Amino acid sequence: MKKRYFDTTLVFTFFALMLLGIIMVYSASAFYAQKYFGDHFYFLKRHLVYLFIGLIGMAVAYSMPYKKLRGYTWIPLFISAIILFYTAFIERGRWMHIGPMHFQVVDVAKFAVILFFADSLSRKERSMKSYSEGLFPHLFYLAVFAALVLRHPDFSSAALLVMIGVTMLFAAPVKVSHLGYTGAALIPFAIIPVIISPYKLQRVMAFLKPDDDIQGIGYQVHQSLVSLGNGGITGVGFAGSTQKMFFLPEAHTDFIFAIIGEEWGLIGTAAVVGLFGIIFMRGLKIARLSENRFYAYLAIGITAHFTLYAIVNMMVTLRLMPATGLPLPFISYGGTALLFSCIYAGMLLKLSNLTLGRKRVRKPVTSSRKKKSSRGRKPAYVPAGRGRR
Repeated sequence: MKKRYFDTTLVFTFFALMLLGIIMVYSASAFYAQKYFGDHFYFLKRHLVYLFIGLIGMAVAYSMPYKKLRGYTWIPLFISAIILFYTAFIERGRWMHIGPMHFQVVDVAKFAVILFFADSLSRKERSMKSYSEGLFPHLFYLAVFAALVLRHPDFSSAALLVMIGVTMLFAAPVKVSHLGYTGAALIPFAIIPVIISPYKLQRVMAFLKPDDDIQGIGYQVHQSLVSLGNGGITGVGFAGSTQKMFFLPEAHTDFIFAIIGEEWGLIGTAAVVGLFGIIFMRGLKIARLSENRFYAYLAIGITAHFTLYAIVNMMVTLRLMPATGLPLPFISYGGTALLFSCIYAGMLLKLSNLTLGRKRVRKPVTSSRKKKSSRGRKPAYVPAGRGRR
């Protein structure tokens, strides 16, 4: 019977992050939940429900026949474009409401773009060096989706969507000069939304001059640094954070990394960085060893999602970039983000099975085995006159 390969390293990493998310969502939200909802476990219970649904999505994603998706990835792209248009111009918000259910549409759009780009890039690799036939159509799709996300408005999610798409394009055989010239030309279009939005401009100014308004727009990031400073090397211990007691806003969502730093110290934050580093290295290995280009680009897109979201969230917490409002995958409280993180985890595990599993099965035959197999065989018959001279 054929033995199936299972990437235990990735499984351990994903479930370690999920477990840490359960622990930290409760720790960071208990005081807030008790005051406003009368239940210490309010956010934890909801988080566990989202995680349960996410694990079902993870199992479904792992069982999907990805070869059969090729050629049909335009369907989720088209559907997500309609949803983005509807929420941007009709509902005028970031959320899609279907009865009692609601979800953040940018996560659906990001999922569709990663799928479509992986399929399209794998099919058009030979023409990617051409700007008009290869690079431009993909940049056009990316620009349309980013513009629709900006309309919600959600500048940080639009920026991350573009960064994931550009990462996948950079992995394709495109000319770096084409990407560079296009990026330089689009810089004004990235600056304009910040300038015309007073709130975004205030966040940028708070980042550039952090000590000017620590009781106003810079309060959240300042309290985040206080949390990290309180933690030191080893932290104050589980549930020992004082900053979550209404000093640090959004402690259980966007700034949960700061609470990890306060309660578990530098050791805890380094462990989280290490877990995301394992996902990054594992994803690159899958992409590098995959013989199927669709699988390779899909692995790059998923790895870029996990890595970029983690880096941006941590940099905001450390005041290395303006505040964005993006979650830390698997750890921050949140329904849609957690669901799609689980789906991406299932996809990456399946890609690992399809790629690294086959590499293990195809072991090269050693010279000793070759010699052993040749023993006892009769020498091949050589007709007269055809021997060596």
